[in-house]
Amino acid sequence: MPVLCFLLPIVILVPAASFSFTKEPKSQDALHGRSAMLRCEVNDPQGVIYSWKHNGEKVTDSERRFLEGGNLKFTAIDRTLDSGNFQCFASKNSTGEEYHTGETSFNIKWLESGMVSLKSPESEAEIQSSSQVVLQCNIDGHPRPTNRWHKDGALLSEKSYKINNKDRTLTLLNASPDDNGVYYCCAKNAVGHACSNDNFTLNIIDKSFPQPVVKPDDLVVMRNEEALFHCQFTAEPLPTIEWYHENEPVANKSRYYTLIQFANGSLLITQVKQRNTGLYKCVAQGPRGPPVSLEASLRIAEIEEMMPKQSRVFTADSLEQVTCRVPHGHPEPEVWWEHAGQRVPAEGRVHQDGLDLIFWPIRGEDSGTYTCFAQNKAGQRKQELTVTVATKPEWIQKPTDSQLEEGHAGYLHCHTLATPEPEVTWYRNMQPISDVRFKLFSNGTLRINNVEVYDGHLYSCESKTEAGKLNAQARVYVLERLKFTPTPQAYQCLELNKEGHLQCSAKGQQTPTIRWLRTDGSDIPAWVEQKGGTLHFSTVTRADAGNYTCLASNSQQGEIRAVVQLTVAVYVAFKLKPENMTVYQGHTAVLHCQATGDPPPFIQWKKKDKFLEADKSRFQKMPNGSLVVHDVSTEDTGSYTCIAGNSCNIAHTSAELYVVDDEKTPYKMIQTIGLSVGAAVAYIIIVLGLMFYCKQRRNAKRVQKGQDGDERELECLNGDVQQNGHTTAEIQEEVALTNMAASGINKRHSSHDKLHFPRNNLHTITTLGKGEFGEVLLAKAKAAEDEEETVVLVKSLQARDEQMQLDFRRECDMFAKLSHANLARLLGICREVEPHYMILEYTDMGDLKQYLRVSKSKDEKVKVQPLSTKQKVSVCLQVARGMEHLSNQRFVHKDLAARNCLISSKRQIKVSALGLSKDVYNRYILQRLPFIKFTNKTWSYAFLFCETQKENLYAALSHSSCSGVLPKGQSSHHKSALYSQSSKAIPKFKL
Repeated sequence: MPVLCFLLPIVILVPAASFSFTKEPKSQDALHGRSAMLRCEVNDPQGVIYSWKHNGEKVTDSERRFLEGGNLKFTAIDRTLDSGNFQCFASKNSTGEEYHTGETSFNIKWLESGMVSLKSPESEAEIQSSSQVVLQCNIDGHPRPTNRWHKDGALLSEKSYKINNKDRTLTLLNASPDDNGVYYCCAKNAVGHACSNDNFTLNIIDKSFPQPVVKPDDLVVMRNEEALFHCQFTAEPLPTIEWYHENEPVANKSRYYTLIQFANGSLLITQVKQRNTGLYKCVAQGPRGPPVSLEASLRIAEIEEMMPKQSRVFTADSLEQVTCRVPHGHPEPEVWWEHAGQRVPAEGRVHQDGLDLIFWPIRGEDSGTYTCFAQNKAGQRKQELTVTVATKPEWIQKPTDSQLEEGHAGYLHCHTLATPEPEVTWYRNMQPISDVRFKLFSNGTLRINNVEVYDGHLYSCESKTEAGKLNAQARVYVLERLKFTPTPQAYQCLELNKEGHLQCSAKGQQTPTIRWLRTDGSDIPAWVEQKGGTLHFSTVTRADAGNYTCLASNSQQGEIRAVVQLTVAVYVAFKLKPENMTVYQGHTAVLHCQATGDPPPFIQWKKKDKFLEADKSRFQKMPNGSLVVHDVSTEDTGSYTCIAGNSCNIAHTSAELYVVDDEKTPYKMIQTIGLSVGAAVAYIIIVLGLMFYCKQRRNAKRVQKGQDGDERELECLNGDVQQNGHTTAEIQEEVALTNMAASGINKRHSSHDKLHFPRNNLHTITTLGKGEFGEVLLAKAKAAEDEEETVVLVKSLQARDEQMQLDFRRECDMFAKLSHANLARLLGICREVEPHYMILEYTDMGDLKQYLRVSKSKDEKVKVQPLSTKQKVSVCLQVARGMEHLSNQRFVHKDLAARNCLISSKRQIKVSALGLSKDVYNRYILQRLPFIKFTNKTWSYAFLFCETQKENLYAALSHSSCSGVLPKGQSSHHKSALYSQSSKAIPKFKL
């Protein structure tokens, strides 16, 4: 009973453990140098502190071995440091409990390379021929590795050699020179594979084997110098020595160059050439053993040229470094820097570091010439470097606001001083200037050749060097010259007995006074009213014809004049229009057309877009203007247009001809023939009657003019009026760029209203030339008060002809529907008063033909940079894109030429329809054909001979060859005073 009472308190005092191990470390395999981990975890880690002991010593954390939670982590197992037992301890301070796991260890596997050593005999000197040689492989590891032996890379087998894997040895029982070579061993176990890191070379000397005494050296010699290779071997008996050059015996090459081989084995080359260079071998052969060869190379000394002079600009107080490019050479050249005849030191503010010349920091006095030298046996090369320390520009003369006169040269100055010479750049409205009219001089002055009104802008210049830059601005105000806006057309027509106007406007620094005068000095009739530069004819009479002068003047700039030759005419009207008709194939078709006018109109026929060669082939034009088509075919089906015109206007009318196959019965054929014959007889009777009537009328006029003292006049059935047997004018139409249908006329007004532009916001700058509708102007347009003015192109409608007005409206409609980067865009229309204006996009370089001519000019003042091949391809591509867009919109241009393409300073092309050839390029022709009165249509082939004389395009052709290109019956010699204006080689003709 007492014993039980004693034991009970003991049981009650022992508390239960508050934690226990859930994971304990276990012994495991590990590889030397690899990572590993011993795990140690408890079920309640809160407040538990872990520690480890290794062989009874506490483990401290290091980069290779450290605690991670309760685990002990090894980044790289070490077979020496990590051998032994590890034990994990876990303690809790709050309860004072501490527990530990059982001991555990690593089974570390490793493999360590070693050398191949000589085990027997003790030294290499004791190795004799026919003696026993034992080699030891010192590669060790755990588990024990298996070994293999190699000689000169070949595996040795246990059948031929005595190999002891236990002792890791290789035994050569009877070593001889045949066993010479490099021996090494390799071993492997579970860790991996390793070979010996230091091999053993067995070299048993056999006196009969050649042994090198003197080895040849690599040689570098100058061209034509001698080269001597030394080569000596020893053996018993003496070996034979033979030299090889590029694996060929030198004895075979002795006929190409001089070679001398001495008895001691040396080789002498007396004059080294390029063909002597290469690899030489000295080969010795003894009575026994393999041949022994020694190699040496021969090269000719050389050194490349260095780069030419170079210049560098640096900013003061900065770190700068310049590297000298070493030229290729043999032997390797020595390189150094010099300045002012002295070598640059290796230390200091300016010093040489290897190939680099270093300035730290660079200063103004460091400016000058530095030379890099490279030298070897072949010679010396050098490269000069000019160093400039840049300074910030300082003003000498700033640009100031200037007033420049239009049409004269203007100058803006921007003079600065700096080292080196500063680079000056000019800007107009913050954009770099690229216009060919501007020239920049080396001192920074900007010259504007031929100042234009639109040159009035804000200009700024920038002068800069590596050290800094300066900026300044100035505004240019252009003083406009007195000029017409636009110049009145030199030849104008007004319709008889109708109301008419002659327009004249001008501008200058002061608003000019404009008035009209008779050129011959006579007074302008009282019924003709002058108002604001407009000469108003309430009813045009024959007496109003003649020359008029528009005079514009102001007090500052004087006066300017423009002469207008006014012609009073009766506009063309059709008496008989062609009608649609259907004709059987093989029959004859007659399309009637007669027109009246004064001067009498000239009639031509056109099928689709091609003029017919009347009186030729199956087509015949009758004297009264009718068209006869003989033996018609289905190809003749289509629209035929009768064009009638005189020197003042042109009119046209069309009819459709349908040709059908004749598949009727013979009776129908006879009936058709009968009707045709009857119609032909009736037509002949009508023609004869008209001829008789015309003859009587001419006789009556001749008698009347004879009584009045006037010249006799002959009038033909076709409406042509002849004077002295020759017609006074002829017409050929140039169809404008359009294919608009007549059904769209009613829709034009709404689209035109959207494009309406106030004439007051349009200010004319200058006249570019004359187009098909009138003058083409350069103007400034301002869409709103708060917007800047834009330079635009303006085409004016100065003809009162209805057809011209219709063509003008059609062209406006066409441009309004087109939108493409390579097509001129319609910006607006002015229809408030006459003349009407069409406002188009403007390109600052003008039309492409004018640009190409200027680029070929020999005048350096106006010449522009010619187009490169890449730019020419770009121009063609842009024109093609614009024409493709026209085609996609179902438009036909009909007059694609360089004169109708605009080019900008950025070489952007826009296809347009300026028609400036009427004035700009045909002015030479117009001056030499004063007897012809022109309308606004182009007569291209009518002036072929004069164009030939001007541009010399067909100089090799005879007059008869040139005449052959004109339609028969449409050319005739003109006996006039033209022979006095040009060479007799130019035939005078008219159409």
